[in-house]
Amino acid sequence: MDWKFVLALVFALLVAVFALQNAGAVDISFLTMELSISQALVILISAAFGALVVFLLSLVRWIKCQGKIKSSAKAIHALEQENKNLKMKLEVNTVNKEQTPKPAAQQDLPAQQ
Repeated sequence: MDWKFVLALVFALLVAVFALQNAGAVDISFLTMELSISQALVILISAAFGALVVFLLSLVRWIKCQGKIKSSAKAIHALEQENKNLKMKLEVNTVNKEQTPKPAAQQDLPAQQ
């Protein structure tokens, strides 16, 4: 199991225990709304909302990383193709140099005794 997942489970358990131990009713005011609700529910909703925000931010980061991975893969493919083409050209040039006749001045002369 991943250590981050275990850490998240421990944190969630601590939040749940804290919320259940503080389960008294509280008055909540938000903009024009006013309501009386269990403090445990407020804590759990706040924790869930925080987890959702963290998830959305990590999702944005993951999407950016995926884009970088795709562009890097395209660049790697292009470089591999260029490398393959250059190797073929080098091979053709090497074969051509071996097959071209040498000028008379550079040909091997028989060894003189």
